Amino acid sequence: MPDRSFDFAALRSAYAAGASPADVIEEVYRRIAALDDPGVFIHLLPKEQALAAARALPPFAQATRMPLWGVPFAIKDNIDLGGVPTTAGCPAFAYTPDRDAHCVARLRAAGAIAIGKTNLDQFATGLV
Repeated sequence: MPDRSFDFAALRSAYAAGASPADVIEEVYRRIAALDDPGVFIHLLPKEQALAAARALPPFAQATRMPLWGVPFAIKDNIDLGGVPTTAGCPAFAYTPDRDAHCVARLRAAGAIAIGKTNLDQFATGLV
């Protein structure tokens, strides 16, 4: 997967050609490490956790009802990801939700794989 686009069409093409979601997750984490920017993610899921989610997906041929099968995604840290702290960019505000926000649950149900929560202006106000 190196040097390949991660847009939807490229991922679908790679999967149709035999790539696995685990291959894509390995590449995602390789690219994150190569970027080496601690300001991007507030919380990056452990690679093994993302790989487990990738391996739990049904085979590509059986994923007809999962339009986002194998698509990695990150969410802003003002949206809940079950079991992962939500801070909205304010550590004093932090809480750990028991479940995903509705939009995250829908992404996962469609076959997408969460990799973490990204940084944002405090409370997503855009003041910076």
